[in-house]
Amino acid sequence: MLGFEHQSNGQAQHLSRSWNRIYGSFLLEKENFALSFRPWYRIEEEAKDFPLDPDGDDNPDINEYMGHFDLEMVYKWNELQIGFTGRRNFATHKGSTEFSLTFPLWGKLKGYAVMFNGYGDSLIDYNYSQTRFGLGLALNERL
Repeated sequence: MLGFEHQSNGQAQHLSRSWNRIYGSFLLEKENFALSFRPWYRIEEEAKDFPLDPDGDDNPDINEYMGHFDLEMVYKWNELQIGFTGRRNFATHKGSTEFSLTFPLWGKLKGYAVMFNGYGDSLIDYNYSQTRFGLGLALNERL
């Protein structure tokens, strides 16, 4: 699969973060396992003329933190789904890892637990390393 993605936080001026990229996605799925590899190329923008310039690149260094690809794996074991997502820039040694677990709660309702560590958890703070834990409800499964 080939695609174009625009990601923006919808803010203006010094809080604005956005980027455009072209990506390819390769998926391997077999029985209870799925593996996805998605490399991308960032479409560069012109530099800002001054720091609060509304035009120009809001985050020219985003590739240093977000990397050039993501790798996603999901494994279904009985009623559990175990997931992993990783991004990496091998030149800067920055990126992120995310582990997730989907588990049965009641009927078709599923619970969801996630742990994220690294850069790019939110677009506004893409260049700050963060660790996040979360619990929630999943309305559908990944596999």
